[in-house]
Amino acid sequence: MKKILFLASIIGLLCITSACEPERVIYDPGTRVEATFPSTLINFAMVNADGNQIQLEMWRGNTKGAVSVPVTITNSTGGVFTPQKSQFDFADGESKAYLKFTYPSINNFGGEKYLITVAITNNEQVSYGGYKTIKITAQRKLTFQTIGTGLFTSEFFEDSWPQVVQKAIEADYYRLPDCYYAGYPIEFAIANGKVTFAKQAMGYRHSTYGMTSWDIGHMAESTIVGKKITFIVDFRVTAGSFGVASEVLDLP
Repeated sequence: MKKILFLASIIGLLCITSACEPERVIYDPGTRVEATFPSTLINFAMVNADGNQIQLEMWRGNTKGAVSVPVTITNSTGGVFTPQKSQFDFADGESKAYLKFTYPSINNFGGEKYLITVAITNNEQVSYGGYKTIKITAQRKLTFQTIGTGLFTSEFFEDSWPQVVQKAIEADYYRLPDCYYAGYPIEFAIANGKVTFAKQAMGYRHSTYGMTSWDIGHMAESTIVGKKITFIVDFRVTAGSFGVASEVLDLP
């Protein structure tokens, strides 16, 4: 008798639980393309084997029929990277499509980074919960080797220290590993007697203003005389600048 009452209680509990369960809504894409990028960010390390091109991928959830997905391309590379078209083309049944960007000879590149943003133009084609926009970073893959230890003199920190210097085998591109802080190399290029560098985090994090970056000093250019490089650096944070200083590297 106790067993029968126990089973009846369990059945009653299941009925109550089932009655309280909310009704589930099944999402029906209908004719929506359901397009998405695999992620919001992608990095390309350019090598000779790439054949002077990088390839971007797009996915779609609804694979019925052939369809094109137009994209808006914000190309800040100065024309170095050229898209072959302005849309992704899916054949019937295909869940993936591709868009290629071509670029000149890889020997023309140093270690500079190139940025491209690609966004699906029509919101109605974007997958529910998918990624509408992807940011591309393309940079030549470099192999660094240590060429010796020089001397780094910082006007900003009023200090100097021995500094390991590395050079890329593939280009006149240099790296100062752990220059100010561990894990934050300083990178620069030398071409035609000129020293250039991109904005880059240098490791000092202010308690209020966040990470400090090396940026180009606008009042003067960095120079190289013999083995002495003088970097004119604007030490910047999100709220502004700590000021411009001359940072000097004596090469080994």
